[in-house]
Amino acid sequence: MKRLISVVLVCMFCALVPMNAGDDLTVVCTTTALETLVEAVGKEKVNVISLVQPGVCPSHFDVRPSHVADVGGASLVLYHGVEPWLEDLIKASQNEGIERVHVEGPWNTPDFAIAKIKLIRDALSEVDPENADYYRKNAETAVSEINVTANTIKTEAETLEIDSVPVLCMEWQKSFVEWIGFDVAAAYAPPETLSIKDVNDLITTGREKEVVLVVDNLQSGTELGSEIAAQINGYHVVLTNFPDAVPETDTISKMLEYNARQLFDAVTKYREEKGRISDLESQLREEKWKRQVFEVLAAILLVLCMVEAFVLYRRTR
Repeated sequence: MKRLISVVLVCMFCALVPMNAGDDLTVVCTTTALETLVEAVGKEKVNVISLVQPGVCPSHFDVRPSHVADVGGASLVLYHGVEPWLEDLIKASQNEGIERVHVEGPWNTPDFAIAKIKLIRDALSEVDPENADYYRKNAETAVSEINVTANTIKTEAETLEIDSVPVLCMEWQKSFVEWIGFDVAAAYAPPETLSIKDVNDLITTGREKEVVLVVDNLQSGTELGSEIAAQINGYHVVLTNFPDAVPETDTISKMLEYNARQLFDAVTKYREEKGRISDLESQLREEKWKRQVFEVLAAILLVLCMVEAFVLYRRTR
């Protein structure tokens, strides 16, 4: 009902909104993930508009009447395929000439992001062939930046030897977590789709596999991961799938860096605490050994005292 009302409002609004004019190529992206990639390739030649806020899952987004202006003046719309409201919005905009580009699959690893950049490069070049060379050069620069970020992340991951760290992971972050090198003991679907048995199975797996981290996806909700982490005495880590959802993540590269940092910091904290616990256990073992030595010496001394007392007793008789 809520979505129907939104679409009706959009239809009413469309009659009042003129088509955008000008020479700039306008591209509508359903999410900030697509927006940042288009901006990296199109730069000043492209006017990029993102519809869904970075902290919101695009499948649960409610359109607003003002979005009709964005779609109505666009040449391209890029979408993931999980936006059930998109077709209604396009129809309401009456923009029959808009080109649809389906950017399918995840984008939260360097390889996936690079594939998306190449797809966007080709899409922009097709609708704006005069600037194809410009888009190609920008795409190469963007790919180079992501590769540098990827190499930096991989180097630190190898230094930390994170392949020995077992984790539970929300399935929409699994590709990134595995790309870094973590051992994913199990992945779980969106919390609203899980049964009590599913959650109990995750907890059992976490305990059996001695899981260290429980990795959540910000846009999917974080309560479940927090509860599971508490149950298995693990560390709860929250990653984002969309740029700009947290400060200083306004590009894909910065988002990758941020997500990697959350994981690396958690591993470092775990090992530091594990080291402190190990030191305390070592101290306790040392104190226990000292106490045992003291008890043995005390027993020997007691025996000597008893022998000495017996000798003195015999002498006095």
